Amino acid sequence: MTFLPFADDDGIPVYDDSAPELIQELLAAGLTAGTWHPPAECEFVSSRGVLTDSLLQIGVGIGSSAGWYALQTLLRRRGGQLRVVAIFDNGTERRRAEVTGEAADVVQALTTLDPFDSEPS
Repeated sequence: MTFLPFADDDGIPVYDDSAPELIQELLAAGLTAGTWHPPAECEFVSSRGVLTDSLLQIGVGIGSSAGWYALQTLLRRRGGQLRVVAIFDNGTERRRAEVTGEAADVVQALTTLDPFDSEPS
């Protein structure tokens, strides 16, 4: 799973400050995870402009069902407001999903949007 910046500040990619913690949790679960840019070249912030500290923003590139389900598991443990932008790329098609709301509602929406579910919903 690749975490994507939610903004660019004069050429410096800006990530939510929760990204390193989420990446460590994914790595501990045996998955491959990291930021799109080298961490030393990034800025990690808890709030930006009109965003509040209670909003967790995550931009992720997801290439496998393991990453998708691991993200849902991690988000189930969190509360508060979330904004998730997920990009799915299977090599021939790229799709984007964006969900904002309370953590439980976001996870439910992500479950519904599951690009790896072979059964139609």
